[in-house]
Amino acid sequence: MATVGEIMTTKVITVTSDDFISTAIAKMSDNKMHHIPILDAKGEYLGMLDYNRLYKRESIPITTKVKTVMEKTPSIASDASIADAARLMLDSGLKALPVLEKKKIKGIITSTDIVHSVNSIPEVANLLASDIMSGEPITVSENDDLVEALRKMRDIDETSIPVVDKDGRISGIVNINDISKELWRARGKMRQGEYYRNRMKPSVKDVMVSPLVIRPDKSISSCMEEMSNTEARVCTVVNENMIPEGIISQSDILGEIVKGSTGGSVLVNLSGSRFDDPEVYDKIYTIIEKSAKSIARFKRMRPMLINVHIEEYNQTGKEIKFSIRGKMVTESKTFFSRSWDWNVFRAVKELMDQFEKMIQKNKTYR
Repeated sequence: MATVGEIMTTKVITVTSDDFISTAIAKMSDNKMHHIPILDAKGEYLGMLDYNRLYKRESIPITTKVKTVMEKTPSIASDASIADAARLMLDSGLKALPVLEKKKIKGIITSTDIVHSVNSIPEVANLLASDIMSGEPITVSENDDLVEALRKMRDIDETSIPVVDKDGRISGIVNINDISKELWRARGKMRQGEYYRNRMKPSVKDVMVSPLVIRPDKSISSCMEEMSNTEARVCTVVNENMIPEGIISQSDILGEIVKGSTGGSVLVNLSGSRFDDPEVYDKIYTIIEKSAKSIARFKRMRPMLINVHIEEYNQTGKEIKFSIRGKMVTESKTFFSRSWDWNVFRAVKELMDQFEKMIQKNKTYR
Protein backbone atom coordinates (compact mmCIF):
# COMPACT_ATOMS: atom_id res chain seq x y z
CA MET A 1 0.00 0.00 0.00
CA ALA A 2 1.29 3.46 -0.91
CA THR A 3 2.36 6.04 1.63
CA VAL A 4 0.95 9.51 2.24
CA GLY A 5 4.02 11.10 0.66
CA GLU A 6 3.44 9.23 -2.59
CA ILE A 7 -0.09 10.51 -3.18
CA MET A 8 -0.27 13.85 -1.33
CA THR A 9 -0.62 17.19 -3.12
CA THR A 10 2.61 19.19 -2.82
CA LYS A 11 1.47 22.45 -4.45
CA VAL A 12 -0.63 23.67 -1.54
CA ILE A 13 -2.79 26.78 -1.80
CA THR A 14 -2.99 28.59 1.55
CA VAL A 15 -4.17 31.77 3.26
CA THR A 16 -2.81 33.57 6.30
CA SER A 17 -4.56 33.87 9.63
CA ASP A 18 -5.05 37.61 9.03
CA ASP A 19 -6.73 37.21 5.64
CA PHE A 20 -10.44 37.91 5.38
CA ILE A 21 -12.92 35.03 5.20
CA SER A 22 -13.88 36.18 1.72
CA THR A 23 -10.30 35.69 0.49
CA ALA A 24 -10.41 32.07 1.65
CA ILE A 25 -13.81 31.53 -0.02
CA ALA A 26 -12.58 33.01 -3.30
CA LYS A 27 -9.48 30.78 -3.33
CA MET A 28 -11.49 27.65 -2.50
CA SER A 29 -14.05 28.44 -5.18
CA ASP A 30 -11.51 29.34 -7.88
CA ASN A 31 -9.44 26.22 -7.23
CA LYS A 32 -12.40 23.85 -6.61
CA MET A 33 -11.23 23.14 -3.06
CA HIS A 34 -13.39 22.28 -0.07
CA HIS A 35 -10.79 23.26 2.52
CA ILE A 36 -7.76 25.50 2.80
CA PRO A 37 -4.78 25.47 5.22
CA ILE A 38 -4.09 28.53 7.38
CA LEU A 39 -0.54 29.77 8.02
CA ASP A 40 0.86 32.36 10.43
CA ALA A 41 3.21 35.20 9.52
CA LYS A 42 6.20 32.82 9.75
CA GLY A 43 4.62 30.37 7.32
CA GLU A 44 3.93 27.80 10.03
CA TYR A 45 0.74 25.74 9.95
CA LEU A 46 -2.04 26.88 12.28
CA GLY A 47 -5.21 25.10 11.18
CA MET A 48 -7.77 24.48 8.44
CA LEU A 49 -10.91 26.16 7.16
CA ASP A 50 -13.57 24.19 5.27
CA TYR A 51 -17.06 24.86 3.96
CA ASN A 52 -18.82 22.87 6.67
CA ARG A 53 -17.27 24.97 9.41
CA LEU A 54 -17.82 28.18 7.46
CA TYR A 55 -21.53 27.58 6.88
CA LYS A 56 -22.21 26.85 10.54
CA ARG A 57 -22.01 30.61 10.99
CA GLU A 58 -25.29 32.33 10.15
CA SER A 59 -23.67 35.66 9.34
CA ILE A 60 -20.05 36.63 8.87
CA PRO A 61 -19.01 40.32 8.85
CA ILE A 62 -16.74 41.33 6.00
CA THR A 63 -14.01 42.23 8.49
CA THR A 64 -13.93 38.72 9.95
CA LYS A 65 -10.47 37.21 9.78
CA VAL A 66 -9.75 33.58 9.02
CA LYS A 67 -8.16 32.94 12.43
CA THR A 68 -11.51 33.47 14.18
CA VAL A 69 -13.21 30.52 12.47
CA MET A 70 -10.37 28.15 11.55
CA GLU A 71 -10.15 24.68 13.10
CA LYS A 72 -7.04 23.21 14.68
CA THR A 73 -6.43 19.79 13.17
CA PRO A 74 -4.18 16.78 13.61
CA SER A 75 -1.39 16.30 11.08
CA ILE A 76 0.14 13.22 9.51
CA ALA A 77 3.65 12.20 8.48
CA SER A 78 4.61 11.67 4.85
CA ASP A 79 5.76 8.10 5.57
CA ALA A 80 2.41 7.09 7.09
CA SER A 81 0.29 4.59 5.17
CA ILE A 82 -2.88 5.43 3.26
CA ALA A 83 -4.79 3.33 5.81
CA ASP A 84 -3.38 5.51 8.62
CA ALA A 85 -4.56 8.65 6.80
CA ALA A 86 -8.00 7.15 6.13
CA ARG A 87 -8.40 6.17 9.80
CA LEU A 88 -7.38 9.62 11.02
CA MET A 89 -9.86 11.26 8.63
CA LEU A 90 -12.68 9.02 9.84
CA ASP A 91 -11.76 9.52 13.50
CA SER A 92 -11.53 13.32 13.18
CA GLY A 93 -14.32 13.88 10.64
CA LEU A 94 -11.88 15.79 8.41
CA LYS A 95 -11.67 15.52 4.63
CA ALA A 96 -8.06 16.71 4.46
CA LEU A 97 -4.93 16.46 6.60
CA PRO A 98 -1.77 18.59 6.53
CA VAL A 99 1.55 16.85 6.07
CA LEU A 100 4.03 18.77 8.21
CA GLU A 101 7.78 18.97 8.60
CA LYS A 102 9.03 21.15 11.47
CA LYS A 103 5.68 23.02 11.62
CA LYS A 104 5.89 23.89 7.91
CA ILE A 105 3.36 22.42 5.51
CA LYS A 106 5.02 19.94 3.17
CA GLY A 107 1.83 18.83 1.47
CA ILE A 108 -1.82 17.99 2.00
CA ILE A 109 -3.63 14.69 1.61
CA THR A 110 -7.36 14.69 0.94
CA SER A 111 -10.05 12.03 0.81
CA THR A 112 -10.05 12.60 -2.96
CA ASP A 113 -6.33 11.73 -3.13
CA ILE A 114 -7.05 8.48 -1.30
CA VAL A 115 -10.03 7.61 -3.50
CA HIS A 116 -7.87 8.22 -6.56
CA SER A 117 -5.49 5.51 -5.30
CA VAL A 118 -8.23 2.91 -4.79
CA ASN A 119 -7.46 1.02 -8.03
CA SER A 120 -4.08 0.14 -6.53
CA ILE A 121 -5.95 -1.70 -3.72
CA PRO A 122 -7.68 -4.63 -5.50
CA GLU A 123 -9.57 -5.83 -2.40
CA VAL A 124 -11.40 -2.48 -2.40
CA ALA A 125 -11.54 -1.70 -6.14
CA ASN A 126 -13.17 -5.06 -6.94
CA LEU A 127 -16.04 -4.62 -4.48
CA LEU A 128 -19.53 -4.36 -5.93
CA ALA A 129 -21.60 -1.23 -5.34
CA SER A 130 -24.06 -3.27 -3.26
CA ASP A 131 -21.18 -4.39 -0.99
CA ILE A 132 -20.23 -0.90 0.07
CA MET A 133 -23.13 1.50 -0.48
CA SER A 134 -24.97 3.23 2.34
CA GLY A 135 -28.70 2.62 2.03
CA GLU A 136 -31.59 5.10 2.23
CA PRO A 137 -29.75 7.93 0.46
CA ILE A 138 -30.53 11.52 1.39
CA THR A 139 -31.46 13.52 -1.71
CA VAL A 140 -32.74 16.96 -2.70
CA SER A 141 -35.40 17.91 -5.23
CA GLU A 142 -34.65 19.90 -8.37
CA ASN A 143 -36.89 22.70 -7.07
CA ASP A 144 -35.43 22.88 -3.57
CA ASP A 145 -33.62 26.11 -2.83
CA LEU A 146 -29.88 25.99 -2.25
CA VAL A 147 -30.19 26.80 1.43
CA GLU A 148 -32.13 23.56 1.88
CA ALA A 149 -29.51 21.62 -0.07
CA LEU A 150 -26.80 23.17 2.07
CA ARG A 151 -28.67 22.21 5.26
CA LYS A 152 -28.90 18.58 4.16
CA MET A 153 -25.22 18.50 3.21
CA ARG A 154 -24.33 19.86 6.62
CA ASP A 155 -26.55 17.26 8.33
CA ILE A 156 -24.87 14.33 6.58
CA ASP A 157 -21.34 15.79 6.60
CA GLU A 158 -21.02 15.61 2.81
CA THR A 159 -20.12 18.19 0.18
CA SER A 160 -22.17 16.63 -2.64
CA ILE A 161 -25.77 15.42 -2.66
CA PRO A 162 -27.86 13.63 -5.34
CA VAL A 163 -30.76 15.47 -7.01
CA VAL A 164 -34.04 13.76 -7.98
CA ASP A 165 -36.89 14.85 -10.24
CA LYS A 166 -40.61 14.88 -9.38
CA ASP A 167 -40.79 11.12 -10.05
CA GLY A 168 -37.90 10.35 -7.71
CA ARG A 169 -35.43 9.54 -10.51
CA ILE A 170 -31.84 10.71 -10.34
CA SER A 171 -31.37 13.84 -12.44
CA GLY A 172 -28.19 15.44 -11.19
CA ILE A 173 -25.86 16.17 -8.35
CA VAL A 174 -25.13 19.44 -6.58
CA ASN A 175 -21.73 20.28 -5.08
CA ILE A 176 -20.75 22.66 -2.31
CA ASN A 177 -18.60 24.81 -4.61
CA ASP A 178 -21.55 25.42 -6.92
CA ILE A 179 -23.74 26.35 -3.97
CA SER A 180 -21.08 28.68 -2.65
CA LYS A 181 -20.83 30.56 -5.94
CA GLU A 182 -24.57 31.25 -5.83
CA LEU A 183 -25.01 31.98 -2.13
CA TRP A 184 -22.08 34.37 -2.04
CA ARG A 185 -21.77 37.12 -4.62
CA ALA A 186 -19.01 39.64 -5.10
CA ARG A 187 -19.95 43.27 -4.50
CA GLY A 188 -18.44 45.59 -7.08
CA LYS A 189 -14.84 44.51 -7.69
CA MET A 190 -14.68 42.65 -4.38
CA ARG A 191 -12.98 45.50 -2.61
CA GLN A 192 -11.11 44.00 0.33
CA GLY A 193 -12.61 40.67 -0.68
CA GLU A 194 -16.05 41.69 0.55
CA TYR A 195 -18.89 39.20 0.04
CA TYR A 196 -22.61 39.26 0.72
CA ARG A 197 -25.29 36.62 0.86
CA ASN A 198 -27.54 36.41 -2.16
CA ARG A 199 -31.21 36.97 -1.26
CA MET A 200 -32.72 35.57 -4.50
CA LYS A 201 -32.89 31.93 -3.35
CA PRO A 202 -31.72 30.16 -6.52
CA SER A 203 -32.89 26.56 -6.82
CA VAL A 204 -30.94 23.33 -7.04
CA LYS A 205 -31.73 22.86 -10.74
CA ASP A 206 -29.91 26.14 -11.48
CA VAL A 207 -26.54 24.74 -10.39
CA MET A 208 -26.76 20.94 -10.50
CA VAL A 209 -24.49 18.96 -12.83
CA SER A 210 -24.65 15.47 -14.34
CA PRO A 211 -24.68 12.77 -11.65
CA LEU A 212 -22.30 9.88 -11.16
CA VAL A 213 -24.39 6.68 -11.15
CA ILE A 214 -23.72 2.98 -10.83
CA ARG A 215 -25.85 -0.18 -10.71
CA PRO A 216 -25.70 -2.34 -7.55
CA ASP A 217 -24.06 -5.29 -9.34
CA LYS A 218 -21.19 -3.29 -10.86
CA SER A 219 -17.63 -2.91 -9.57
CA ILE A 220 -16.99 0.39 -7.84
CA SER A 221 -13.64 1.02 -9.58
CA SER A 222 -15.08 2.95 -12.55
CA CYS A 223 -17.25 5.11 -10.34
CA MET A 224 -14.29 5.90 -8.10
CA GLU A 225 -12.22 6.98 -11.10
CA GLU A 226 -14.97 9.39 -12.20
CA MET A 227 -15.31 10.68 -8.65
CA SER A 228 -11.59 11.45 -8.59
CA ASN A 229 -11.85 13.50 -11.80
CA THR A 230 -14.88 15.60 -10.83
CA GLU A 231 -16.02 17.71 -7.91
CA ALA A 232 -18.57 15.07 -6.91
CA ARG A 233 -17.90 13.36 -3.59
CA VAL A 234 -20.65 10.74 -3.90
CA CYS A 235 -21.68 8.15 -6.47
CA THR A 236 -25.39 7.27 -6.55
CA VAL A 237 -26.42 3.62 -6.75
CA VAL A 238 -29.59 3.31 -8.85
CA ASN A 239 -32.00 0.57 -9.91
CA GLU A 240 -33.17 -0.13 -13.45
CA ASN A 241 -35.61 2.80 -13.23
CA MET A 242 -32.86 5.24 -12.16
CA ILE A 243 -34.31 5.47 -8.66
CA PRO A 244 -31.56 5.98 -6.02
CA GLU A 245 -31.10 2.95 -3.77
CA GLY A 246 -27.95 4.05 -2.01
CA ILE A 247 -24.83 6.16 -2.25
CA ILE A 248 -21.12 5.47 -2.17
CA SER A 249 -19.31 8.35 -0.52
CA GLN A 250 -15.64 8.98 -0.06
CA SER A 251 -16.14 8.12 3.61
CA ASP A 252 -17.44 4.67 2.59
CA ILE A 253 -14.25 4.13 0.58
CA LEU A 254 -12.08 5.25 3.49
CA GLY A 255 -13.92 2.82 5.75
CA GLU A 256 -13.22 -0.10 3.42
CA ILE A 257 -9.52 0.80 3.29
CA VAL A 258 -9.35 1.04 7.08
CA LYS A 259 -11.33 -2.18 7.54
CA GLY A 260 -8.46 -4.22 6.18
CA SER A 261 -6.04 -2.78 8.75
CA THR A 262 -8.09 -2.82 11.95
CA GLY A 263 -6.07 -5.61 13.50
CA GLY A 264 -9.18 -7.20 14.99
CA SER A 265 -10.64 -4.02 16.49
CA VAL A 266 -13.88 -2.34 15.43
CA LEU A 267 -13.76 1.15 13.96
CA VAL A 268 -16.65 3.35 15.08
CA ASN A 269 -17.37 6.51 13.09
CA LEU A 270 -19.89 9.03 14.48
CA SER A 271 -21.21 11.85 12.28
CA GLY A 272 -24.01 14.39 12.23
CA SER A 273 -25.06 16.11 15.47
CA ARG A 274 -22.34 17.58 17.65
CA PHE A 275 -22.50 17.43 21.46
CA ASP A 276 -20.63 19.84 23.74
CA ASP A 277 -20.33 17.32 26.56
CA PRO A 278 -17.62 14.70 25.82
CA GLU A 279 -19.35 12.30 28.23
CA VAL A 280 -22.18 11.98 25.69
CA TYR A 281 -19.73 10.54 23.16
CA ASP A 282 -18.21 8.25 25.79
CA LYS A 283 -21.61 6.80 26.61
CA ILE A 284 -22.52 6.36 22.92
CA TYR A 285 -19.22 4.57 22.25
CA THR A 286 -19.79 2.34 25.30
CA ILE A 287 -23.24 1.30 24.04
CA ILE A 288 -21.88 0.53 20.56
CA GLU A 289 -18.82 -1.37 21.78
CA LYS A 290 -20.86 -3.49 24.21
CA SER A 291 -23.26 -4.47 21.41
CA ALA A 292 -20.39 -5.11 18.96
CA LYS A 293 -18.82 -7.50 21.45
CA SER A 294 -22.10 -9.41 21.69
CA ILE A 295 -22.48 -9.55 17.89
CA ALA A 296 -18.92 -10.88 17.52
CA ARG A 297 -20.12 -14.19 19.00
CA PHE A 298 -21.63 -15.10 15.67
CA LYS A 299 -19.53 -16.86 13.05
CA ARG A 300 -18.06 -14.56 10.37
CA MET A 301 -20.11 -11.65 11.71
CA ARG A 302 -17.47 -9.84 13.74
CA PRO A 303 -18.10 -6.08 13.31
CA MET A 304 -15.20 -4.32 11.63
CA LEU A 305 -16.70 -0.90 10.86
CA ILE A 306 -19.76 0.81 12.35
CA ASN A 307 -20.96 4.16 10.97
CA VAL A 308 -23.57 5.97 13.04
CA HIS A 309 -25.14 9.20 11.76
CA ILE A 310 -27.20 11.23 14.25
CA GLU A 311 -29.70 13.88 13.20
CA GLU A 312 -31.74 16.18 15.45
CA TYR A 313 -35.29 17.32 14.74
CA ASN A 314 -36.76 20.19 16.74
CA GLN A 315 -40.29 19.36 17.83
CA THR A 316 -42.87 21.38 19.73
CA GLY A 317 -41.50 23.29 22.67
CA LYS A 318 -37.89 22.51 23.47
CA GLU A 319 -38.01 18.77 22.78
CA ILE A 320 -35.60 17.27 20.27
CA LYS A 321 -36.13 13.93 18.57
CA PHE A 322 -33.11 12.00 17.37
CA SER A 323 -33.05 10.09 14.10
CA ILE A 324 -30.17 7.67 13.68
CA ARG A 325 -28.98 5.89 10.56
CA GLY A 326 -26.44 3.11 10.92
CA LYS A 327 -24.21 0.98 8.74
CA MET A 328 -22.37 -2.03 10.14
CA VAL A 329 -19.73 -3.83 8.10
CA THR A 330 -18.91 -7.32 9.35
CA GLU A 331 -16.45 -9.93 8.12
CA SER A 332 -18.98 -11.29 5.63
CA LYS A 333 -21.89 -8.87 5.20
CA THR A 334 -22.99 -5.23 5.48
CA PHE A 335 -26.15 -4.25 7.40
CA PHE A 336 -28.22 -1.04 7.47
CA SER A 337 -30.77 0.13 10.01
CA ARG A 338 -32.54 3.20 11.46
CA SER A 339 -33.96 4.21 14.83
CA TRP A 340 -35.77 7.16 16.40
CA ASP A 341 -36.17 8.32 19.99
CA TRP A 342 -36.38 11.40 22.20
CA ASN A 343 -33.32 10.10 24.04
CA VAL A 344 -30.13 9.76 21.98
CA PHE A 345 -28.80 6.88 24.09
CA ARG A 346 -32.01 4.87 23.72
CA ALA A 347 -31.92 5.56 19.98
CA VAL A 348 -28.34 4.26 19.69
CA LYS A 349 -29.20 1.21 21.81
CA GLU A 350 -32.23 0.47 19.59
CA LEU A 351 -30.08 0.75 16.46
CA MET A 352 -27.53 -1.74 17.78
CA ASP A 353 -30.28 -4.08 19.00
CA GLN A 354 -31.70 -4.09 15.47
CA PHE A 355 -28.31 -5.05 14.07
CA GLU A 356 -28.03 -7.91 16.53
CA LYS A 357 -31.53 -9.17 15.65
CA MET A 358 -30.61 -9.17 11.95
CA ILE A 359 -27.54 -11.26 12.66
CA GLN A 360 -29.31 -13.63 15.05
CA LYS A 361 -31.33 -14.91 12.10
CA ASN A 362 -28.21 -16.81 11.04
CA LYS A 363 -28.17 -18.72 14.34
CA THR A 364 -24.52 -19.60 13.86
CA TYR A 365 -22.06 -19.07 16.70
CA ARG A 366 -18.28 -19.22 16.63
